[in-house]
Amino acid sequence: MKAGRRKILIRTLVLTALLAPMANHALVRDTQPAQTTAPSLAADNDAQFRADMISRVLGYRADERAAQRALYLQAEQALAQRQLPRFRELLPRLEDYPLYPYLRYQDLKHRLQHASQREIDRFLDDYATLPIADSLRRQVLRRAAKRRDWQTYLHYYRPTQNVTLQCHYLTARLHNGETQTVYADIQRLWLSARSQPRECDGVFAHWRDAGQMSDELLWQRIELALGQGRRQLAGYLARQLPARDRHRAQLWIGLHRYPAQLPRRYKELLEPHPKAKAILIATLQRLIRHDPQKAIAFWQAHATQVREQIPLDEDELGTLYRRIALALALRHQPNAEAWFRRIPRQYQTNTSRSWRVRAAIRNQHWQTVRLAIDAMPETQRQTDRWRYWRARALAELGREDDAKTLLSQLAKRRNYYGFLAADRLSLPYPLQAQPYQPSAAELFVLQEQPDIRRAAELFQLDRRLEARREWRSAMQKLDETRRLQAAKLAQLWGWNEQSILTMASTTYRDDLELRFPLLFKEEVLALSATKGLEAAWTYGVIRRESAFVRDALSSRGATGLMQLMPATAKRISRSLKVRYRGRSTLLQPETNLKLGTGHLAKMLERFDNQTVLATAAYNAGARRVRKWLPEDTSMEADRWIETIPYRETREYVSNVLAYTIIYASRLGQQDVRLDTHMEPVQRHQQ
Repeated sequence: MKAGRRKILIRTLVLTALLAPMANHALVRDTQPAQTTAPSLAADNDAQFRADMISRVLGYRADERAAQRALYLQAEQALAQRQLPRFRELLPRLEDYPLYPYLRYQDLKHRLQHASQREIDRFLDDYATLPIADSLRRQVLRRAAKRRDWQTYLHYYRPTQNVTLQCHYLTARLHNGETQTVYADIQRLWLSARSQPRECDGVFAHWRDAGQMSDELLWQRIELALGQGRRQLAGYLARQLPARDRHRAQLWIGLHRYPAQLPRRYKELLEPHPKAKAILIATLQRLIRHDPQKAIAFWQAHATQVREQIPLDEDELGTLYRRIALALALRHQPNAEAWFRRIPRQYQTNTSRSWRVRAAIRNQHWQTVRLAIDAMPETQRQTDRWRYWRARALAELGREDDAKTLLSQLAKRRNYYGFLAADRLSLPYPLQAQPYQPSAAELFVLQEQPDIRRAAELFQLDRRLEARREWRSAMQKLDETRRLQAAKLAQLWGWNEQSILTMASTTYRDDLELRFPLLFKEEVLALSATKGLEAAWTYGVIRRESAFVRDALSSRGATGLMQLMPATAKRISRSLKVRYRGRSTLLQPETNLKLGTGHLAKMLERFDNQTVLATAAYNAGARRVRKWLPEDTSMEADRWIETIPYRETREYVSNVLAYTIIYASRLGQQDVRLDTHMEPVQRHQQ
């Protein structure tokens, strides 16, 4: 019998033995007279039996695996200390351990320079689907490139997003005699908005020396670079243009830096040149973004003259008007609606339609709100957001019955807009939970999958990065039902952050205990009380910031449970007299919570205890929030939140507020309402 079939048979026999009591329990229960057991007692018995079975699943081979885990750590230590005889002795004893491939990987990595191609190939074949196979392949490729062993490089290369590895691959192909076939790939890599790694210099020089670079390609890349704000790269490229084009490129770069100079320098743009239109449109877009009123003044004063020299077609004008309208709406300017009306219907987008409504909401033009929502495509109009605002508009226009009909439907939704609707009708929130309950058999089968088992072992060893890689790889192969089971399995292991993220990849939303766990409860309650914060609000911020991933790191550098920037953490640590030793300090949950709640309390104090403003400031910073405040009147909180210019902050605030309500319920505070956190927004005294 083949090894694979033997393992399946053994697992089936184990599963049968492990779960046999379940079948016996069901048989006995089903053959009892219906009147002998009260329903509540029967339910309690079933629940207890299920809990017992799941406990048996989770404890399956626990002692054996704990012993293997200890041996694994010994083997790792022996290898690290180069005690190779001890390592060779331990390795065969771990062949059945889920992380055996990781030992082989570490062993091969240590002696990679002496390993044969046959041994490397065998490892990559044996473990092709494991993340460590990709890691080993990258190391082999880097070593081959360093030695300029291009045949080996071609043997091991696989398509990748890593630009450095791509450039080495192009180099290898050139050394292999390819020319014309490789030039198109070099061009695609060169035509980038960013500077490429120095490892690409050689292939780019070869491509250029072969006469493949053209002035048109230089212009294309200059446009890409300026589109991403990379003026230094654009300047470098401009110096490679012929003298006749160099001045025009420098003009473009100068106007990119100072778009407000357009009214003074526009005549230079009108001089005939193939790139005149591209430069004009790009500069106008920059000016619109920086100062839409100045852009409007320029266009109204010079549109006729400009269009005589540089004709703009309907598409270009429609895009121009849309950008002006959006820029005005984002700055809460009263003339935004006039520009939205100028956009032909076919040039409207979901974003422009949304901001037309928001501009009307900000200015309380309720008839425009209703009409603009009604003009949306069906899929956009039927979102909870626009159903709520249509109801608000109808109520403001005196159509109370129609508004109540919409709000009563929306109040059944467990989200920010559903809670707002419930508050307007004084209805209870739909906070009834329905935990997802896979069977013990389903959990056992999933738990014993090799990739899930590896993730479990890595989690047990607190190798969180490697565990996440294995888990993500496993989830990509599962359908929604099995991802639901996996989310529950991770919760039962205590891997709550991965449980939350896995559940979020499904459509199931009713397991509130899983989705909103009360982790670090003692610390959160104590710190919130000390800082004068609502614990449910603190939990809402943590849940939105990191989903309880304690080592979360954003692209901007925000770190830990409450996603603190190092500079902010350092400043708060001084005021709280907490020792701060750099980013590693923020990876300690207790310290991160202490500093994060300190910062949250500071925002609440700065904005006169207005929860909405403090929440927005925690995400976007106090300076930006002050810019978004109404000038001289108070504003309903729902209107202010809806018209926050930054999408990230707008979604952040609404999510945190909704999570606050759910966490209040999880903490037993059933009488907390969203409207108590949504006092009217007004400019405060500094």
